[in-house]
Amino acid sequence: MKNWLRNTNIGTMAAIVLLAGCSSTTTSSSTSEAPAADKGSKAPMEINIMTTTYNSAPSNDLESLKQINAKFNVKINVTYVPANNYPDKLNVMLAAGDLPDVTLVWDINTQTFANATNQGAFWDLTSYIKNYPNLAAYPPQIYKNVAFKGKTMGIPRVRPIDGQQALLIRQDWLDKLGLKAPTTMDEFYNVMEAFTKNDPDGNGKNDTYGFVGHGTPNISSYFISMFGNGQQHYVDDSGQLQPSFFNPKMKDALAFWNKANKNGVMVPDLPLLQVSQIRDFMTQDKAGMGFTNTYDGHLYTDDLKKVNPKAVIVPYLFPAAPDGKVYMEAAPGSFGIFMINKKVNEEKLKKILEIYDYTATREIYNLVAYGIKGTDYNESAAGDITQTEEGKKKGYAFDTSAQWVSSYFDKYVKADLPGMTPETKEYNHKLVDKIATVSIPNPGLGLVTPTALEKSADWNKKINDMETNVIIGKNSMDDWDKFVKGFKDDPSYQKHLKELNDLYKEKIKN
Repeated sequence: MKNWLRNTNIGTMAAIVLLAGCSSTTTSSSTSEAPAADKGSKAPMEINIMTTTYNSAPSNDLESLKQINAKFNVKINVTYVPANNYPDKLNVMLAAGDLPDVTLVWDINTQTFANATNQGAFWDLTSYIKNYPNLAAYPPQIYKNVAFKGKTMGIPRVRPIDGQQALLIRQDWLDKLGLKAPTTMDEFYNVMEAFTKNDPDGNGKNDTYGFVGHGTPNISSYFISMFGNGQQHYVDDSGQLQPSFFNPKMKDALAFWNKANKNGVMVPDLPLLQVSQIRDFMTQDKAGMGFTNTYDGHLYTDDLKKVNPKAVIVPYLFPAAPDGKVYMEAAPGSFGIFMINKKVNEEKLKKILEIYDYTATREIYNLVAYGIKGTDYNESAAGDITQTEEGKKKGYAFDTSAQWVSSYFDKYVKADLPGMTPETKEYNHKLVDKIATVSIPNPGLGLVTPTALEKSADWNKKINDMETNVIIGKNSMDDWDKFVKGFKDDPSYQKHLKELNDLYKEKIKN
């Protein structure tokens, strides 16, 4: 998946489920105790880790893992669970009290994991991270974003904060129709309309759409936040934290997308469209614009050239909102965290942190992800990684063998890909730098109220359903106003907002 899903969660981070069709390895995932010393020679310490995979699970006999085991006198056993099964597997193991030493948790702010954390199921790493230089070098904002009640309860699986998303546009279609990339919402709509009605592919058929977005399991958050109503939350004029759907600008967003849907300038059936279909429509010469990662301009162009050798897809800033400002979401800076079971002793805890610190460098991350340099992969002078066939056969890949480590922080990781020209890299880097100047954070990120833990699943579904229904014309703007009033009059929701703002006041003190 190359796009963040719309997160209408009330005070929770998104749990993003990616599809995979493979089975886990048979490695035991139960918590292991450090073996006793044997006649002065300490036996390797067993460390059991559970993580996800997006392809066939690799073996624990990879040479990269052997090297790390030897360096630290450990035996790392990684259980890889297919991503589409991961949340269910995680909940079952947590309920059974059968978690391994290290567990990848996509969302600590679910009721299940919040309860477990409150009950002391995991190590608090707040006082430890500073002793591990590579982990301590992660941007402070990332640790703040994944904090639980102000505490560092795991090692963030780091991702860039900016550049996660861009507006991808068919540059060749713009050129053919004599258009420029849109910089306002009116221009954005006009390009959608031109891509739909003016035969941009020149085949004489009415078979293209101006835009493709996803609506399942939730509509893209960018549909809403690009209009300036906040990323999930906003701070009102009185300094109070409010949900973004309370913002009056929300109606600007809904009206825009309702018009686009009604006039047929975006791919229809929004509630049924999945994230993967953005790539499908754009790479099959059917849609001219979509929201996705900055580097997808390169990936999509490569795919599209198989259908149309002259095609070019380029990432751009979002167009400005009606108030004249550009709004793009700042990402949390991580995709889940690695939590350490409180059952392990402090000696093993420190060993685990030492290993994760060691793997949080480009050199060692590449070892884990791609294997032995010169055998399993090659690296160009520009830093491009090219896997060898031998490396692929062994099971090395960033989406499989590297899923048990955190990685190193690189602000341009969503801008660079092997095979990009220097010109494309330079363009993407400049775009990421521009995005950083207009990024809006979620001020409520990591704030979880007791009331929301009980009720957020129902609230989130209702909010997403109403947003979607207004866009597709199933409900009216009057219905929307009544819907929002219902939440404002709901005692339980008002209780949640009070709890939320109490937490927010504590957050901004720190």
